Order: sequence, then structure tokens, then C-alpha cells
Amino acid sequence: MKMLWILCNESIGEDVSELLDSAGARSYTVWTDVLGRDNEGDKTHWGTSVFPGKNWAFMICDDCGCVDKIIEKLKEMKQKEYVRQAGLKVFIQKAEEAFAESEKDG
Repeated sequence: MKMLWILCNESIGEDVSELLDSAGARSYTVWTDVLGRDNEGDKTHWGTSVFPGKNWAFMICDDCGCVDKIIEKLKEMKQKEYVRQAGLKVFIQKAEEAFAESEKDG
């Protein structure tokens, strides 16, 4: 199974959430108020007056078969200037569920 991580500035968090819903993601986890440091650019967000703003982090497991569609939609989204300025990172990793369905019920 694929696990998709999406990290973005809070200013586009709702846009990403809408994209996931429209791409058919059945469920995903969202962390808001995520702090991030950028030592190479201007994307450090500590939620302070010196480094304002925060990020959102999304985690999606490919139980819906929609990760490839989500990635394509995110590529399209990243072409927009406001998204590039806000910041959007996407990572894929392999994932394996720790408990089989039959073990959950028993």
C-alpha cells in the first residue's frame, strides 16, 4: 500500500482538503498548526511574529486506489503561483497495515 504525505502552508490547507475529497479519498488524517523550518528559503513557520504562519500535514493511505489521481491533481495545483508561494511538498512511502481486518474484529 502507498502512504502519501502532503505538507503545505495553512493558507492552502482547505484547498488541499477539497482536492482530496474531489479525488475520491475516503479518509485521511490532517494535522493543523504544524511548525516547519526552512533553512534555505523563506518558508519557516513557527506561528510567531518573527516567523508567522503554520503548516498543515495530511496523511493518506491508498485504501481507495486514488493516490495516483491525487498526485496528478496536486501537480496541477502546484502550477498556480499562489500555491508555489505558499509552499506544497508531497512524499510517497510504502506502508503496511499492522492489523488485518479479521484481527480488528476479534
